[in-house]
Amino acid sequence: MKKSLPYIIDFLFIIIGCFILSIGINMFLTPNKISSGGISSIGTILLHIFNIKISITNIAFNIVLFALGFRYLGKYAIVKTATGIVALTIFLELTSYFPVFTEDMMLATIVGGFLVGVGVGLVVRKDASTGGSDFASLIIKRFIPHLSLATIILILDCAAIIASGIAFKSITITIFSIIAMYISSKVTDYIVTLGNNAKSVQIFSEKQDEISKYVMEKFERGVTGIHCQGMYSQNEKLMLLCIVSPKELPRLINAIRKIDKSAFIIINDAKEVLGEGFKLKSDYDQLK
Repeated sequence: MKKSLPYIIDFLFIIIGCFILSIGINMFLTPNKISSGGISSIGTILLHIFNIKISITNIAFNIVLFALGFRYLGKYAIVKTATGIVALTIFLELTSYFPVFTEDMMLATIVGGFLVGVGVGLVVRKDASTGGSDFASLIIKRFIPHLSLATIILILDCAAIIASGIAFKSITITIFSIIAMYISSKVTDYIVTLGNNAKSVQIFSEKQDEISKYVMEKFERGVTGIHCQGMYSQNEKLMLLCIVSPKELPRLINAIRKIDKSAFIIINDAKEVLGEGFKLKSDYDQLK
């Protein structure tokens, strides 16, 4: 049971994420003809023009994309992504009967973009996907390797939003769709990196041996010494580099200042850290 618990949690995240995503699309964005990129944009167009359900559009396009793109994923990622596609299709159908919000377009954009971001974030956090532009980007990257996946996804999503604005002949819809996409991308990024953030600390001090020993013993964190040269004094120096969690930072800075009040300290945000003491499993491990 203990061995299967992580897998159960993964699939719960995917299912909950797909449900939240479907609510954002069906209750807030689609009724107002707003899209946040990907297949949902195409689904919104087809729904309003040809009355084709988004659930049908989602499964039809994703079957084709999955067939073309599954080879670029690891075995476990294939199962989780297939689960995401099926779960989203089911929830898109179920939530299509939920009441819709059309009273305030801006509020619908904000809430819908937020819910889409939370839903996608929960799914992506577990190394899965709901298909769409993710798969399309993997396929395109094989032919245009010099472009990053993020860039390709952005181009596809923007193209879908522009197509939506043209189909509905409305600049207003295009603008609100861009706002929804921006909100959803920011929320997704926050959800995916939540708990993985860290602080990168660079320390310049004459007491580097004492500081590094203290950090390694009291914080049980690794410290790296990097040789550098002061361009004004031309003296060789040793810069200490260590990575700590945000909650450890105040205690670390306080300890360094007690050892050497004249220490020069640079603190940077580390968006994601992979390795012992932090996140051991990478979201990118699933890609071949």
